[in-house]
Amino acid sequence: MAARIGWTSVVFGANQVLRLLNNVLLARLLAPSLFGLMTIVNAIRVGVELLSDLGINQNIVSSPQGHTRDFYDTAWTLQVLRGVLLGTIAFALSQPLAAFFRQPELAVILPVASLMFVFSGLMSTSGGLLQKQINVVRAGLFELCGLTLTIIAQVSLAIVTPTIWALVLGSVVGSAISLIASYLLIPGIRHRFFIDKAIAGQIISFGKWIFLSSIIYFLAMNFDRLYFARQITLTELGIFSIARALTDMFNQFAVRASNMVLFPTVAAWQISEVEVRSRVLRGRRLLFLAAALGLGAVVSVSDLIIQLLYDDRYLQAGAILPLLLIGVWFSILCTINDSIMLGTKRPAYPALSSGAKLLFYVVALPLTFHLYGFMMAVLVLSLGEVVRYIALWTFSRRQHLGFGRDDLVLSLIFFGSILAFRELLALVGLTGGITTLFPLLNDLQASIAGL
Repeated sequence: MAARIGWTSVVFGANQVLRLLNNVLLARLLAPSLFGLMTIVNAIRVGVELLSDLGINQNIVSSPQGHTRDFYDTAWTLQVLRGVLLGTIAFALSQPLAAFFRQPELAVILPVASLMFVFSGLMSTSGGLLQKQINVVRAGLFELCGLTLTIIAQVSLAIVTPTIWALVLGSVVGSAISLIASYLLIPGIRHRFFIDKAIAGQIISFGKWIFLSSIIYFLAMNFDRLYFARQITLTELGIFSIARALTDMFNQFAVRASNMVLFPTVAAWQISEVEVRSRVLRGRRLLFLAAALGLGAVVSVSDLIIQLLYDDRYLQAGAILPLLLIGVWFSILCTINDSIMLGTKRPAYPALSSGAKLLFYVVALPLTFHLYGFMMAVLVLSLGEVVRYIALWTFSRRQHLGFGRDDLVLSLIFFGSILAFRELLALVGLTGGITTLFPLLNDLQASIAGL
């Protein structure tokens, strides 16, 4: 497992370097307000996709029949039908969504963006088959090639037309590239329109929890974007989206490593929960110790990263990014535990824990925004990940899969590393102290002094 995680790290690291380069180049070429508008488009796109998620790849990985042609052809056929339906729905809802978000441009943008649903529906199930085989190298290299071509297309479009269409058409082109690449992943894999009723029933039965989990996961992960889209300007939303994109890189690595390695490995073991915990405990400790120190170091210089990579229009992201990265730590803990739960065929627990996070956001985010302002609302986003972790730990410990003591110690190491790295940098004159990284601490100190 360690070797596979290592390969995943190398390939994913290369992917993220490319994504960061793309993000920086586009930020130089395009106005912040365009990123704000594209944030709304992406939230709608991801939402429509996840609100009808059948868990095709998860079904292929978890089912003993997943590698058979009847199974993956049935899964592909259901996926194609879903993609066409989603594209139609997105096209039809263009006008109402434009009115809801008070952004008339969406009425023209969404019909074009709806092509992405059709392309994703037509994609081969080879990705799920590689995931079942835990073939992380081949999948990663194909993704790397596809991403490179997508970035070339997006940056070229931004140079030619520095408008929202550079982002929209770039995403559509990226979807088409992914579609083509999916049929090159495994030579010889071809699909036919075919539905086996028994297999379809099995997919839908397992997928109902994936469906519920996806709905809750989308709302929990995108509630901030959807809420802020109606509360702040497009420029402010664009600056927030830059910080959000950087934090998502870390979350995506945890999700990828878990989905490509941990989930299929645990699913293949077919052993008791106690044995699963025993097998993953040592590797989990080492993995999270490295993550705590590495992420802590990144948090300590996150404001400098924004200053170095982006121009003055995006400087506010330097205050947002450290707050969001705190939540990334707890999100990574949850992601690893989610995969263990899925591997032991308990998809309900991740759904319920994401539901607790969503409920917290629905109550706390609007209240905090109106009482204390935008920056405190950003802090609430990280607290939501803590709520998610506590809920998941509560469920998982009943199955002897809780890691509460380990995670408490590792979290103390994470926070200690942020403080240590930051103060060390301050001592040599490279940065200010911890309060310059988290300006909210100054406000807290002032509030305490005023009591």
